Formats: sequence, C-alpha cells, structure tokens
Amino acid sequence: MKEATLQILITARALLEQAERHSGLGDRHLATAGLIVLQDAVELVFLAVLIEKEVDEQKAIEKLTFDEMISEIIKVGITVPKSGTLKAMNKLRVTAKHYGQLMEPLTVQAHLNAAKDVIDAVLNAALGRPLRQIFLTELIGTKLARPFLDEAIIAFNNKDYTSALIATRKAFFIEFEKPYCIYGHRTSATGTDLTQGFRSIFAGGWKADYWKKNADWINQNVKTPFDYVQISHETWRIDAMEWGINTQMLNNIQRLTPEAVRLENEMEWQIRLPVAYEANSSNKENAALCIDLTIEAIRRKGEHYKSVRTQREENPYITPTAYIGQPMYQMPRLDCTVQHVLQQGDTYVVKHMLNGFDPRRFFYQIVCNTADGRAIEGFVEKINAQPLSDQEQVVLPPPPLPPPLLQVPPPPLVK
Repeated sequence: MKEATLQILITARALLEQAERHSGLGDRHLATAGLIVLQDAVELVFLAVLIEKEVDEQKAIEKLTFDEMISEIIKVGITVPKSGTLKAMNKLRVTAKHYGQLMEPLTVQAHLNAAKDVIDAVLNAALGRPLRQIFLTELIGTKLARPFLDEAIIAFNNKDYTSALIATRKAFFIEFEKPYCIYGHRTSATGTDLTQGFRSIFAGGWKADYWKKNADWINQNVKTPFDYVQISHETWRIDAMEWGINTQMLNNIQRLTPEAVRLENEMEWQIRLPVAYEANSSNKENAALCIDLTIEAIRRKGEHYKSVRTQREENPYITPTAYIGQPMYQMPRLDCTVQHVLQQGDTYVVKHMLNGFDPRRFFYQIVCNTADGRAIEGFVEKINAQPLSDQEQVVLPPPPLPPPLLQVPPPPLVK
C-alpha cells in the first residue's frame, strides 16, 4: 500500500467514525452534519483507491466529480455496489450543504449502512482488507515494536489508557532505549583489550557511555532495574538529528509514559510509574499523543535506514586456468602470508582492483569460495593477459520465497 493511500484512508476512517456518532443520536441537525461528513469519507476512500491504482498518474483525479470517480474505479476492474444509492446520497449532501435542508435521521442511517458496505467491498477488492483493518501502524511495517503498538491501540479503544501508555513505552524501549541498556555488562571487568571489546559488543548497550559499561560502575550506580538504561545524551541528540526527529518528541514520550525495561526474559517486563500517574497523566489525550508520536518516530527512523544503498556484488566467477595455482595473499604484497592457493573448482567474487604496496604491481581483492565450502578473502596478483573480471560467471538461482505469514486482523485505529 502506498503511504499516500494509507494517510488518506486514516482521515477517511476518522470522518466515518464521526458520521457514525452523529447519525445514531436521532437529532436532525446532527444527522444532517453526519451525512455531509459521511459523503466526504466516501469520496476520500474513492480518492485513495484511484491513487493506489495509479489513475492519478494519467488523469487529474482532483477534478473528477463524484459520479466520475465511481466510473474511474469501475474502469480499473473494481465493482462499486449500490452505486445508485451513493449517487442519491451525494445529491442529498448537496441539498443539505448548499441549501441548508435538514435530513431525517433514519434516512441518514440508511445511507450510512450502505456507504459502509460499499467502502468495505471496494477496499477488499483494491487492498485485500476492509477499512476497519487499516491503521497507522502500517507505516512502520513488521518491526519488533509493532505488536506492542497494536496492543496499545487495542487498549486505547477499550479506554484502558494506562495499559495503552505502558504498551507504547515497551515499543519505545525496543526501538530507542534498548541500545543504551547496560544490563549485559554487570559482570564484565573494566579493560581496554581486544577481548573486552568483543565482550562489550555482544553484551549490548553499545550506545551507552563507555565508562558505564563495567561491573564496578554498575554495582555503585544501578539501584533499580530501570537504572540499567543509561542514555548518552550526545549520541541521543545526534541520532535524532540523523533520523529527522525532534529530540523533544523522544523526550515527551519518555516523560508521558511509564518506564518499561526488558532485561533477560523476553516475556518479562519491569514497569515503574508514579503513584499519582493514573490520576493525572493516564488519560485519552496523553495516550493518543504518545501512540502517534511513537509511530511517527519509528517511521522516521525506519525511513533513514531504508535510504541506505550499497554496491552490488556480481555473481561469482569460475576460476580461469591461468589463475589455478596462484597464491592468495593476506595483503596486496608478495612477501606476506599466503592464505590459499586457487584450485580447480573454486569460484570467486571480485571486490576491488588496486595497487599493492609496490605501486608497479596490481592486485585483485577477492572472496574465494572453495570447493569444500569455505569462504576466504584475500589478494591475488593480476595477470595482465587474463583479467579476472572478464571470465565466465556462475548464474545463481534466486533465493527461495519465505513461507507465508499468518494474517492476524489488526485492531481498530486510534482516533
């Protein structure tokens, strides 16, 4: 689904919910307002479908009338049921909006039911799901934090705002605070040797200040499980700048949500919240704000990493006869360690061609895949008469497709 499609459908859903509230109260004035809002919701859904089907690239869809939008949707192969009822609803909207005529609540309710059926039918045909299963967390894909945001949305719609805020903080911890968690260093000794460096990497907390990642500092300063999260504010600020996030956005989420950390067991969370939290901060406004801010922050972070581009490595080459028996050196020089001797049946990927330490000699930096399954990286001196990059390539089969994931219906959208 295109991001533009999703954003339009989120707005359409908010309008539809507003129309439902106005239409169910039995008041003619509110019902009339509900009809106007309902018509706008339907038009936005049709607009989203036309954008998703790329009709906007061929026509100026913003100039289409309501009847023309229905015709364009039918042209792309999507059936629009009850189109006559929709056209009648559009005429009633004109009467209500431009002439001030009041609508009967029963009439508006009938059009509301028809519109909901049409919206679900059209979206099922275009996107494979109804409007109630489309919500803002689609923007962040299948990240590890996604289940907690889904949980937060369910709790929000059930008016359990404390649970919604706790689930939001869990998602925030996974995406932003976990790299600052120094729990894995509570038994590590202070040191600067290479082994200590590797231990530091595997223990996590790689973004925390280096002097906090040892057992002595932790024993003296960590008094509760929540003290294991040690934010390095300079790193925090630089990361936010790179991701295009205002640091106050991150800080507001931290201030308005209860603290949550996960140390060892992935199913066990430690939660800390002020005694007066539920009476003062656990409300609809804070829950909606924190959910929206967290989704937006994760989306921006994800967009930053999706923009990474890397050089493409070609399919491996078959080792040519002229290079069989050639030594593969650890460095681009002839007086260093020989890591491997090229054999019949080896394949290789050429990464670079470069001068060696002797600028008169040229080398290839290659990754050699031996016949017994080993991968060795090193340097082979270039034979001018037969460059390695002009040899026959091995055509690799495409990787197998992953098994299909179970489709779990998502919860309703936060208004």
